[in-house]
Amino acid sequence: MRTNDITLLYQNPEYAVYQDKNCVGVLQLYENPCHQKNCYVRLKMNSFDPQISAVLFDRLKKIAKRPLQVMAHSDNTALTDFLRAGGFQCRRKCYEIEAAAKDYIGGNADVQLLDSCRGKKDYENSCRMMFEYYVKTHKAVNPWTADFDMFCTKMPGEVICAKAGGQIASLAFVEGNEIAYLCGANPQHFVRFAHSLVKWMLEQYETVCLECDDCDWAAMIVRSLFQNQSAKSLDTYIAD
Repeated sequence: MRTNDITLLYQNPEYAVYQDKNCVGVLQLYENPCHQKNCYVRLKMNSFDPQISAVLFDRLKKIAKRPLQVMAHSDNTALTDFLRAGGFQCRRKCYEIEAAAKDYIGGNADVQLLDSCRGKKDYENSCRMMFEYYVKTHKAVNPWTADFDMFCTKMPGEVICAKAGGQIASLAFVEGNEIAYLCGANPQHFVRFAHSLVKWMLEQYETVCLECDDCDWAAMIVRSLFQNQSAKSLDTYIAD
């Protein structure tokens, strides 16, 4: 088939993709109000033919008028090959962790943990620190475009933190056995904090779970504390 015979037919809320008058799939463009730099693409193709990728995504970029973003599982090679052929690059890998005490490698857990919640000073300071860290570490992937107040609404109501020199140096927002967000002022202190946090959580729950973005050094430190973890990831692909 000739690769330039690609037609997009808008059928709200999707675009039907035609190749030489044959429908080969549908796709949807959508937005995230907190990350508005990129336009998200949801693909539902009958097959992933790399020969049509360049033409297809070039036309989509002209419609979206901004970079495109697609999420793909690392083991879905048909999709990832299709995306790369269309000019996408993998900008972030997200690893899902669910680990038990047998998976924890152990280490020095000698940091005093402090618990805080909404309405308290340490919680508010933790939100500000977490916001600044998140904006910095995710800027190269898909920048945060909403305000600080919106960010705070996404934080769980409990934060576990540790101080150095009277200031919060490391922290983790938690919800049950899930570590939802975490950050640190420096890796040296954070490693010790991470060991203390994991040990404390495993004393309360059978497992600890979290999602670790490879652009987030603090999350990757926590991931390194566990063995027997899958190398599979949910990847973020961007086409500028």
